[in-house]
Amino acid sequence: MPNRADKPETAPLTTGASEHHIGAELRARRLAMGQSPADIASALKIQESYIIAIEALDVKALPAIGYVLGFVRSYADLVGLDGAGAVRRYKSDSATPEDLGRRKMPHFVPQRKIRLPRGFVPALTVLACAGVLTFWYSSSTPSIASNAPITDMLDEADYVPETLPDDPTILTLKAVAPTWVQVSDAAGRPVMSRIMVIGESWSAAGDRALTLSVRDGAAIELYAGRERLGAFGEKGVAFTNKPLAREAIIPALADSWDAPEQTEMTPIVTD
Repeated sequence: MPNRADKPETAPLTTGASEHHIGAELRARRLAMGQSPADIASALKIQESYIIAIEALDVKALPAIGYVLGFVRSYADLVGLDGAGAVRRYKSDSATPEDLGRRKMPHFVPQRKIRLPRGFVPALTVLACAGVLTFWYSSSTPSIASNAPITDMLDEADYVPETLPDDPTILTLKAVAPTWVQVSDAAGRPVMSRIMVIGESWSAAGDRALTLSVRDGAAIELYAGRERLGAFGEKGVAFTNKPLAREAIIPALADSWDAPEQTEMTPIVTD
């Protein structure tokens, strides 16, 4: 290579590092060969500023460490030094960690803990149990809302709203006290089963072969059209599968029964 070191270099040898480092040795070899930083940069096809920064161990003026180690190896080979040894010395002299890209200590990311309000879990458990019971009850009992038509089990003509119909062939059950009621067809299949509240009614055509089960016979009155036939039984007395017809009414109670106070419901005695 041509000698471009026509006059001695006056640039500082290092930037705060000891003079006994690989950069200083590379510089000394270069000067001994009579080469300038520009000569070395031209031979290695890198920027002249990188040669000056390597000799001064100016890490901030150099690119990524992967590139720098390649420059150091090539520079050392060019001036007659061991390339691999020069790389090891550069790492040590510039305080570059051996395990590049890895941390010395484990890195933990703290996780944010979510604190639930006191009593949240028990309350959630209670709500879940209530939901399960509600679903089970609704799926196992064919209950029918008082203001909704009976779709799958009765024809639409069998249902009437809360107001009593004029047709005397329509029989209507009307609750005067809360009680459990179940209406079954001729095959014994429930067509309506629920707890009726005061004022609630349910109607069906009088020619249907239906039976009635109730926990409190006096809580349910029977109407034929708008005619009140009377209560199905005595107060607090339960019965099952009683025919839903005019003949089911106790004559003695038809005119004298008054709406009873709410009483404790007695269990049904099944056949």
